[in-house]
Amino acid sequence: MKKNYYLWILLIIVQVFVIQNTYAQQGMITGIVKDVNGEPIIGASVKVQGTTVGTITDLDGKFSVKASSGAVLQVSYIGYVTEKIQVGNRTGLTITLKEDSHLVDEVVVVGYGTQKKVNLTGSVEAVSGKDLAKRPVMNTMSALQGMASGVTVTSTSGQPGKEDESIMIRGIGTLNNSNPLVLIDGVASSVNAVNPQDIESISILKDASSAAIYGSRAANGVVLITTKRAEEGKLRISFNSNVGLQKMTEQPKFLGAIDYMELYDLANSNDTRNMNTGAAGGVIYGEDYIANYKAKMNQDPYNYPNTDWQAITYKEPAIQHMHNLTLSGGTEKLRALASLNYTDQEGVFPDTYMKRYSVRVNTDYKFNDKLSAGIDISGRHSVVSEPGSDVASIIGAVRRTAPIYPWVTPNGNPAYVQIGANTWALSQEKLKGYNRNWYQEAVVNMKVAYSPIKEIRLDVSYSPKFNFDSNKVYNNIVPFYDVDDNPVTTVQKRALVQRRNYTFNDDFKFLINFDKDFHKHSIQLLAGFQQITYYGENLYGRREGSEFNYDQIASFPVVNQSTDGNASEMALQSFFGRLNYDYAGKYLFEANVRYDGSSRFAKGNRWGLFPSFSAGWRISEENFMKNIKWLSNAKLRASWGQLGNQEVGSYYPFSMDINLAEPVVFNGEVVQGYAARDYAFRDISWETTTMTNVGIDLGFFNNKLNFTFDYYVRKTCDILMNLDIPSFMGYNNSPLRNAGVVENKGWELSLAFNDRIGDFSYRISANLSDVKNEIKDMKGIVNNFDDLYTNRAGYSINSIWGLEADGLFASFNDARSYPVTQFGNLQGGDIKYKDQPTIDTDGDGIPDTGDGQITSEDYVVIGNTIPRYTYSFNLAAEYKNFDIELFFQGVGKRDGYLRDDLAWAFNNGAKVQQWQKDNMWKEGETNSKYPRMFISSANNIKPSTYWLQDASYLRLKNLQIGYTIPRKILSHTFLDGVRVYFSAQNLFTFDKMTEGYDPEQHPTKAQNSVPLLKTYSFGINVNF
Repeated sequence: MKKNYYLWILLIIVQVFVIQNTYAQQGMITGIVKDVNGEPIIGASVKVQGTTVGTITDLDGKFSVKASSGAVLQVSYIGYVTEKIQVGNRTGLTITLKEDSHLVDEVVVVGYGTQKKVNLTGSVEAVSGKDLAKRPVMNTMSALQGMASGVTVTSTSGQPGKEDESIMIRGIGTLNNSNPLVLIDGVASSVNAVNPQDIESISILKDASSAAIYGSRAANGVVLITTKRAEEGKLRISFNSNVGLQKMTEQPKFLGAIDYMELYDLANSNDTRNMNTGAAGGVIYGEDYIANYKAKMNQDPYNYPNTDWQAITYKEPAIQHMHNLTLSGGTEKLRALASLNYTDQEGVFPDTYMKRYSVRVNTDYKFNDKLSAGIDISGRHSVVSEPGSDVASIIGAVRRTAPIYPWVTPNGNPAYVQIGANTWALSQEKLKGYNRNWYQEAVVNMKVAYSPIKEIRLDVSYSPKFNFDSNKVYNNIVPFYDVDDNPVTTVQKRALVQRRNYTFNDDFKFLINFDKDFHKHSIQLLAGFQQITYYGENLYGRREGSEFNYDQIASFPVVNQSTDGNASEMALQSFFGRLNYDYAGKYLFEANVRYDGSSRFAKGNRWGLFPSFSAGWRISEENFMKNIKWLSNAKLRASWGQLGNQEVGSYYPFSMDINLAEPVVFNGEVVQGYAARDYAFRDISWETTTMTNVGIDLGFFNNKLNFTFDYYVRKTCDILMNLDIPSFMGYNNSPLRNAGVVENKGWELSLAFNDRIGDFSYRISANLSDVKNEIKDMKGIVNNFDDLYTNRAGYSINSIWGLEADGLFASFNDARSYPVTQFGNLQGGDIKYKDQPTIDTDGDGIPDTGDGQITSEDYVVIGNTIPRYTYSFNLAAEYKNFDIELFFQGVGKRDGYLRDDLAWAFNNGAKVQQWQKDNMWKEGETNSKYPRMFISSANNIKPSTYWLQDASYLRLKNLQIGYTIPRKILSHTFLDGVRVYFSAQNLFTFDKMTEGYDPEQHPTKAQNSVPLLKTYSFGINVNF
């Protein structure tokens, strides 16, 4: 023991001597790190390669570090290309770092890993978090719109927290759920679950080759969101703040009381016209009443009101603001990033708002060169509120309530409205109550990585996710009064509804990676196992009839109550693998396979195998191409693969629904029993999507100009559809069967150019894509025309079916003499429909003449709401410290359709819009944009091309002008960088829609939705 003690003393002495001797051979190296403009870079990392010795630059960009003459300094800073400098005999260095404008494009995040973009063989598109952060919108989905080819983001509403946004990748490929798989740092989530300021990059996997590694969850594409992580170095603090004002992009222009009454009389006289003589019918108000009303309207607004229900219901502008604080830094061993975000958005509709708080902590710890670990924790809490009478119903009432009713009494009380509703009163939380949602989410992502040897890495991760959602609706009794301020008795009851939802997801993954380069060969292998489980439960309770204005359940009697609740669970187990092979950087091959088992299907049908193969040829790396200096990159790609879809709307689609309270007769008495209520087929299984993709990537002039083109065919078979069963089986439902087939064909093109001329740099990028689908098979199902949108084999999903309009009848006699039977009693100004050929008169098997009457047999496809020829282009420039960026987005072809309150004056009490008055039919006209005025018409409200709209558009989605304060000014402060900017969202639009309607909103879902918003904002980014 004593000998060991002396041995340790000797070793320590020797080690100290060696260290001292080493330092004696080292010298102090000083230098300065600058950018290409000569500005010092503060906080750049300067490290002696192969050692733990390092430092960071000071406020002047200067550094000093001990290093030997043979050492190599590695200099790096976020957003710049890393430089390696040989020290040699120099003691003073000036190092210039170039901005890395292709930082995200160089290495792209793919399924369970990363790849160099030049080596990709699948269709993957990357979007940088830096570009997303330039758009000061309230959520990530809105920021992503137009940023990637083949990716369509649509929004239905401008209501905070209820925008009802959706994302499609390469169109709709199924009759069921068409949402893509979204993963945030590998954990399934939603796009809007992450703060845009926390995003490092987004990768969109569009073809089967890139997405097949996710198997049954990836049939509609995959969105991979990677959040920011800390870099080694001193503590860095960044603060971003943005405050803006929002207004509606469009809203209908309704006429006032006088126009309303005059046109109502005209419509009534048309509707009551004598069908024998053509004489006009009677009126409701009459000229004398209207003249008297007009004379007294300004003096007595309570008895002779002229209420603009939009003006008194909406409130503009609405304020939004968001603030983000990020702290990051670390040592060689430990790195950590913490982010805090607060977002507050008021609505243009009264008492609507969204408040969101989010936090994220990403940590990485390196035990040694072989073992590392990390834990990411994220959470968010949001509150979304609207009045007790939901916004959709109030907006509908705004459009249906005539201007001839007052909104308040002389004493300021809510006025009673006979037909329609007092939308001002119903939109006030203090009067009507509230409908409020609380959302909480917590995600923990624990990871361990171990590399026993250089070529092998083992990764294990476990990610539990908790969601708690609650909803509370309190409907109060609104006291209404007549114009004399006398109370008006109305049928109202106080009601309270409360819902609680809880879900728990956990995700376990085990991966083995093998990476080996030898000679000109490079091979990577991935094998993995994943298990995902889900459990959810919800509770519902309702009470009504309280005598007190108190929003707690204790104040409501128990006699009028109802309760409900249920629970569900699901599990998915998967085995998967991938092979990547690269020969000499020229010939690329990738193969993926995933074997999924889902509890959504019965035993014997739970497992599905999903393979994919892809190859690439980098022609630019061939020797015969080396002399072509202007060609930087040329790569051909091709892929084929299969994906599955288990998202069929139910966790147990193979299970029969059992009623546990079924009355049955037993021994002559009715007793409680149980019985199957809905039938189900146990042999249903996966929807399977097969996709073929070919593409080309080109780079010119040292990759200043880049071009990408893809063409694909995507076919989904065994789509689950509800098929009828014989009535003698005793069930009333139509159970799911694997039946449908849908095919998509499309292409995508993207182009980008960037360059620098002295202090001036600029970037131009654009993308264009198109996709068209066709329902190939529906197993004989022929849907009736019960709705505007009908799916039938041989046609596209979301096809609009209707009659083909042939103008308007020029006069009463023209209408009465028309030989084709239409709907109701026709007169001048009614829509004339084309009698489609349905009868074969010459026996050639082709119908050549109509049957003399307009029926459902005359319905044809008249349009489609799926966007086609979606495009965007971005123009950005920087001059010294100034920057400007314009982002345009649009749709080249899309059909909109006006109906109900949006289209027809007086429909369900609707008001009259300016465009209806300006364009209504007059005697002798056949091409007016609006037919005769009518209150009710069986003929004019039929689905037809007459009400079809061109919903194509070009919109300036974002304009941003910024200024970065020079570093020289900040060099003697504690600030590292400051940028201020002005931004405008949805600034202007070129379109052909009827005035008052936004072409970007879904044509029918937007019927009673808040219009989309135009935003003007100011922001500041500060780095410490």
